[in-house]
Amino acid sequence: ISSLVTELSPKTDYTFTVYAIYPNMIGDSVKVTVQTTPLPRVSNFRVIEEGLFSLRLGWTPPLGKLNGFKIFIPRSNRPGYAYEQLLPGDTSSHVIDSLEEDKKYTVHMYAVYPQGPSEPVSADGRTLKLVQVKQFLVQNATTDTFQARWASVRGATGYRLTWASQNDHIENINLGDNFNFYMIQGLHSGSEYTVTINPIFGDTEGPVTTTKAKTLESSAVQTLKVSGVTTSSAVISWNSVPGATGYRLAWGPTPEFSGQDRPRQLALNGSTTDYHLKNVAHNTEYVLTLYVLFGSVVGPGVTATFRTSPLGYVSNFKVTSYTSTSIDVEWSPIVGATEYKLTWKTGRFFCPQSRYLDHSVLFNRIQDLSPHSTYTITIAAIYGNSEGPEISLSQLTATVSDSDPIPAVRGVKVVDIGINFFTLSWSKTPGASGYKITWVPFLGGEERFHVVSAASTTYTIQQLKESSAYKIQVSSMVAHREGSPVLVTARTLDLPKVNRFAALNTTDSSTVLNWTRVAGVSGYLLSWRHISETLGPGFTSFKIGDLLYGRTYIFSIRPLYGEVTGPVTTVYQRICEYLSTCKKPVCFLCHKYTIRKRLRNQTHVLSLL
Repeated sequence: ISSLVTELSPKTDYTFTVYAIYPNMIGDSVKVTVQTTPLPRVSNFRVIEEGLFSLRLGWTPPLGKLNGFKIFIPRSNRPGYAYEQLLPGDTSSHVIDSLEEDKKYTVHMYAVYPQGPSEPVSADGRTLKLVQVKQFLVQNATTDTFQARWASVRGATGYRLTWASQNDHIENINLGDNFNFYMIQGLHSGSEYTVTINPIFGDTEGPVTTTKAKTLESSAVQTLKVSGVTTSSAVISWNSVPGATGYRLAWGPTPEFSGQDRPRQLALNGSTTDYHLKNVAHNTEYVLTLYVLFGSVVGPGVTATFRTSPLGYVSNFKVTSYTSTSIDVEWSPIVGATEYKLTWKTGRFFCPQSRYLDHSVLFNRIQDLSPHSTYTITIAAIYGNSEGPEISLSQLTATVSDSDPIPAVRGVKVVDIGINFFTLSWSKTPGASGYKITWVPFLGGEERFHVVSAASTTYTIQQLKESSAYKIQVSSMVAHREGSPVLVTARTLDLPKVNRFAALNTTDSSTVLNWTRVAGVSGYLLSWRHISETLGPGFTSFKIGDLLYGRTYIFSIRPLYGEVTGPVTTVYQRICEYLSTCKKPVCFLCHKYTIRKRLRNQTHVLSLL
């Protein structure tokens, strides 16, 4: 027997007494004391958005019949006062506004039922602080534009960008909160501008961030790209510069590759935006500079570096089958090769024999060989009049009675390459008891090998030298007999080089070099002329003084990895400073007057050379 008792108060102790009733009397009673459950609370109550003067709250409503929700915020700065509001029961978010900037608030919420309020839940939030824009940069100046970039400010509803020239001409623009980049246009060439930005929070403006920038006297190329690099050519492309009458392209090997080629230059017309550079040396790093010409005036140069490919070596060179008098070999095609040179010999006292094959031929059978003799077979790609590096393998011809040679390994390939390792994979060879992996530096050195079990289909060769090519052979083993090796070649990755190396803030006797930090380095080697400076790994900029006015310097930087030196990055910079405060109309560095220079007494002198 059971009975439902309703209309009780939540979270309240009740004592229930049950009597046994007979026809003529009331029997004994039994008592029980229970407590009703509390009303369900709001769940997942949280601050989902913090504003400058507001907090947006969110929650998950409880099940059951609700009258609504009650939000309560005590005001710590005004004792006895509080923010209190009753919300409808079908809401799940609410914005509290008219708060103070940069202040912590504790918000309480109750679910309101017909029976009364639930127990409260709380959430803490802090309003945003009025902050200025960080990482404000004005860069990539041309004769009439700047590029302004900045880091977004949390909670800002927009930004006000303002620029003012030295004659107090001021312009500004209001931008939305999704902007962090803007191209300022319509500027005067060779003029200094004060550029400011401040975040906007609704009707409130944040603090101002200020920087200065100067447009170029004459425009420079903004984008210089090198693509399609081969062993002897590269495609140079750049953006068109309005008003340019022509371009001058200069190129030559970097100091590390001095002697590989001679410096050269050529003039191009103003409609040209790309050039196919040919007849450059293979495996050589070049630095090229593109200058913009405005009649007889030469604008600033933009520099880029590239490295031509080495003469390619033949890959996947392997023996596919052999008999007592012949050996079949095949290989993969090499881009740019005009022919292949195949050479074979046996013994120390036999002259090598050679055969030239067309670039379309990828297989050859070498015949009329001696039984049970070891032959060294070499192949090299021919590039016009140049011969690429050689790849060699050895093969023992079968005896006259040997009709069952060991099968060659199939599917050998390099599946992963690192700075100091290769990972190989291959298919299992039926009947093999193991596999022998042999590797040797491509340009000669110690040959090493390792034998793995028949169950293995991968192996990682470690402790290799960075930026180095290796010849790798994999052969099947049956007991102590070795099958035909399959040859593959691979090159370890280069050590990372320094990126975004640039000379900034150049004066008439100094410049500041900036670069992007390289992960894992132990330091940097900075060089100019006959001077070198070793810097710690934490440096990303370095100021160099005592430079000669009007001279162009070549600055280079290399990352250091312990005792190992990484690849070089180079930038060219002319030491000069243009001062727009001087009113002299004639001032050309390369003509018959010297550049204006600021003296300690703040006067300007224009002197004849």
